[in-house]
Amino acid sequence: MPKFKKPSESIMINIKQSDIETIIDGLEDAINVCYKVDSSSDDCERSYPYATGYSRSAMRTAIKNLRRLM
Repeated sequence: MPKFKKPSESIMINIKQSDIETIIDGLEDAINVCYKVDSSSDDCERSYPYATGYSRSAMRTAIKNLRRLM
């Protein structure tokens, strides 16, 4: 499991609103996939394993994009 480092100093950075919106959209998509889980459905995109993998991927992408913005 990755360890998180505490910042050693404060810095100001300019981030485009569209970059933040893209990250938020990805996380909201993952939340919606989780809400749509239906254990009685035969649709694999409504299964717990699918939602888990989708959400994990969304969180990893969000971390990668946030680190890129720093």
